[in-house]
Amino acid sequence: MIPDLTGTPLADLISLPGRTAVVTASGAGLGAAIVERLAEAGAHVLVTDVDGDAAAAVAKSITTRGWSADSTAVDVTDPAQVAAAADLAVDRFGTLDIWVNNAGAYPSVPVLEITDEKWDRLLELNLRSAFTGAREAARRMIAAGRPGVITNISSTAVFSASAGNPAHYVSSKHGVVGLTHSLAVELGPHNIRAVSVAPGLTETPGVAYKRDTEGLGDVLDAFGRGLSAGRTGRPDDVARVVLFAASDLAGYVTGALLPVDGGGAAA
Repeated sequence: MIPDLTGTPLADLISLPGRTAVVTASGAGLGAAIVERLAEAGAHVLVTDVDGDAAAAVAKSITTRGWSADSTAVDVTDPAQVAAAADLAVDRFGTLDIWVNNAGAYPSVPVLEITDEKWDRLLELNLRSAFTGAREAARRMIAAGRPGVITNISSTAVFSASAGNPAHYVSSKHGVVGLTHSLAVELGPHNIRAVSVAPGLTETPGVAYKRDTEGLGDVLDAFGRGLSAGRTGRPDDVARVVLFAASDLAGYVTGALLPVDGGGAAA
């Protein structure tokens, strides 16, 4: 049963000392911002990325600020590597309390050009890896008898399809939301919460690449100006919501989908 935290001081609700978080694809961009906020709140953080050097650089930037972090290279499409990362977090820090499934890709491919191989590859990366991460995290949380939080990064593409959101990407992110609902139901009795965070257009390295290679800068800027917030998102905009979801501030939030899009989902 999820405990009643009424009366808990605000500072205690937001702080994460003694807890360990694993964030996938956190060697740059959104994942790196999430790592920074979780570490700032006091969590031990395991930085994972398919690029081990990038993960190590982020971990070093965290430890030089006096916070706690380690890193490892992880290909999230390999279940054995995901399980090894979960074990490493427990071995290195003693617990596993927070798991953030951030890894994913956003290819620009028209539906008639999506081959079977492209479909399978993207679903493997965006959806199956989230399932694998959640499963491995939950196994260790339950074995230790500790509460936990699994946060899955979805997308505001689940609210409405558009020409800019390819079919396999939209499908994968709908799957992430469905996965979150099921995790909340099945893991709730173990005091494990599951939350999905849905970013809108956010200025990640991937978006910067699209600006540079596809000449979309003016289009993206115009989109941002049309949002209620008046701008596109920044990684830290999303990271702060992930911190909320992981903390006891959100202690009664599970199975939810939290949009972080400057008002785009309401437009």
